[in-house]
Amino acid sequence: MPLPDAPDYSKRIYELLKETDLENLSYAQFQGVAEKLFIEPENEDEMRRLVLVQLARMAVRGDWDGFLTGGGASGAPTDAEYVVMSLNGTLTNERVLAAGTGISLTDGGAGSNATIANTGVTSNVAGTGISVSAATGASTITNTGVTSNVAGTGISVSAATGASTITNTGVTSLVAGTNITLSPGSGVGDVTVTAATPTGLAPNDASYLTLGLNGDLTNERVLTAGTGIGFTDTGANGTLTIEATGGGGGSGYQPVLPDRDGSFPASNRELYLVSCMPPWGNTQSSSTSSTTASNNPYFRPFISPVTGTVTEIQVNVNSDTDTPQYTIGIYSDSGGLPNSKITEGTITISATGVLALTSFSGTPALVAGTQYHFAWVRKDTSGAGNFTAESADTCFKYSPVSQTFPNLTSIGNSGAVIALSSGSPNALPATVSTGNLNPFSNNPIRFGLRWD
Repeated sequence: MPLPDAPDYSKRIYELLKETDLENLSYAQFQGVAEKLFIEPENEDEMRRLVLVQLARMAVRGDWDGFLTGGGASGAPTDAEYVVMSLNGTLTNERVLAAGTGISLTDGGAGSNATIANTGVTSNVAGTGISVSAATGASTITNTGVTSNVAGTGISVSAATGASTITNTGVTSLVAGTNITLSPGSGVGDVTVTAATPTGLAPNDASYLTLGLNGDLTNERVLTAGTGIGFTDTGANGTLTIEATGGGGGSGYQPVLPDRDGSFPASNRELYLVSCMPPWGNTQSSSTSSTTASNNPYFRPFISPVTGTVTEIQVNVNSDTDTPQYTIGIYSDSGGLPNSKITEGTITISATGVLALTSFSGTPALVAGTQYHFAWVRKDTSGAGNFTAESADTCFKYSPVSQTFPNLTSIGNSGAVIALSSGSPNALPATVSTGNLNPFSNNPIRFGLRWD
């Protein structure tokens, strides 16, 4: 029968729910019918029918024991998509909250909190080729390095950007050559390559003499030229020539000169007048002047009486009318001729008397009994310069003389010195080009050396 004072026809509630029984009427269906109903006097009968249907549905669904299905009395729908801590027999559509990778879930119990914590990534750190917009919170990670895949030799890529498959199209397996073993023998996958010990080869731990260190040898010695020795290497499959570069230019004449000795007074051990000592020194005690403007380097040989580093070279200035600068130096010997510059220094004529050079470019380390060459050249052209010199007339010849002499009764003093006729004006070269050397009759500068 209809509700009191209500018509027996329902235009909404009964009309929309007339094919649904109470057991299968879900809360969502009920809500969909009820929520469009406006609250106003005209809808009073429909709202009473709405309450009646809801009470009947609750009774049937579990508000009171003993009806069609048992259950609690919460009144909440049992088929909603709840997130719960554990499954419930009454609910039909719930989800259990579970902690994934890098997440922890702590259940504080009924009436308390369920705490979700990040146990994995706590901050974003950009590595090589990567940028991050923020270290924590929402962050954009961007590839700033590799922007595209490019196939190299023996490699193919399925796509230049995005997901790409890289395939080896070149070497597919290794093949063992002579004295090589592979593990596994198929040469596919992770392969270990081992070199077998070959037979018939020389050992690598022998005490070989070599011209340079070799990474495959373990006990070699490098052949090194000592003082007075030179090497000429013609290269692979060639020859290595060892020759003496000191002494008397290959003549085998090795004079023994007095080294420092306790038999001499200390005052006589301070300065060696090398330009007056054998075998190339002046045979007379008298001297002359050297006034030739030496724009090209001049050379005169000498034998070192001392092993050690020269500390001073002395020359004597006769006149300071001209005040040019001179470069003087010492050269090594090769075959009796000057070879490589050992040391040099600059002297400036500013007064007459002894002029001592103590500052050198290069270390003037000499060996007793070894032949060297004293060299001098005018550094500037402000004057000729006037030095005490040995007389060319009383010096042993340094070089051959011309074959055009009419006879040997008067051969002059040519060959007392040799000079570079071209190639090094007003400077001493690092090495001497022997093809440009010529004999001259200039008076060689008198000089002394100190080693103390």
